[in-house]
Amino acid sequence: MKHISSLITTLMAALTAVVAITGCKMQQGAAVAMPEGEFTYNLPCRVMNIHPEQPGKAVLFLWLHGGVHDRSKHNLMDKNHLDLCAADDSIVNYLQRHGMKAIALFPICHKAWLPDCVTWKDCATEVRKMIDDYVSKGLVDPERIYVAGSSDGGTGAWDYATDMSDVFAAAISMSCEEPRVSSMPVYFFSTASEGDCTALVETVKQQGSNVYYKYCPQYRHGGDAAECTEALLKHFFSNTLHNRHNLLQGF
Repeated sequence: MKHISSLITTLMAALTAVVAITGCKMQQGAAVAMPEGEFTYNLPCRVMNIHPEQPGKAVLFLWLHGGVHDRSKHNLMDKNHLDLCAADDSIVNYLQRHGMKAIALFPICHKAWLPDCVTWKDCATEVRKMIDDYVSKGLVDPERIYVAGSSDGGTGAWDYATDMSDVFAAAISMSCEEPRVSSMPVYFFSTASEGDCTALVETVKQQGSNVYYKYCPQYRHGGDAAECTEALLKHFFSNTLHNRHNLLQGF
């Protein structure tokens, strides 16, 4: 009986934590908050409002986390899924540094706590609903919606570039080895851990992919976050849904 009571207490605490993330209202001065109004989140999601004081509609930036691949760390609320890592930290810092009005979404895949791969493709419907909610409320510029991810999140970025090219202006895929056919601009990086994907990239280019690729053998898995440079992010965020760069010419 005592064991059952303890289990119920644990489950209630977890549920409260999820609600706190998905249902909180904006607090002045808070780094992470929800905008005013009613929103539906079918995935737990961290939200950052960057320079909300700026006029006009915001840029929408979506970050896809990777897997932890360590059973003891597969906790839905674990910092691995909610805290910033090197790559998304660089991107958020860029938006802040340049005074860009932006909303950054950090959803948590519903398979985040499992010891196998995170599959963002399975979350595409939920992610699309979140984005549509912001667009329909007139909060974000539908021409300037971007996705990026690393590891399993990098695979997810390719999935979304392929399946939701009508939504995103551009994508960044890091520490991934699965380039796809997509007309959407994808800034793609792999490290020594994934291997050189040059041959695969050339194949998808011949099939119509709009991709900039760089092999980074000096880095291990996740180290290619260093490639989110000022120049790359400036180029990345200058894409719009109906005015995209041709990455075959570099940048």
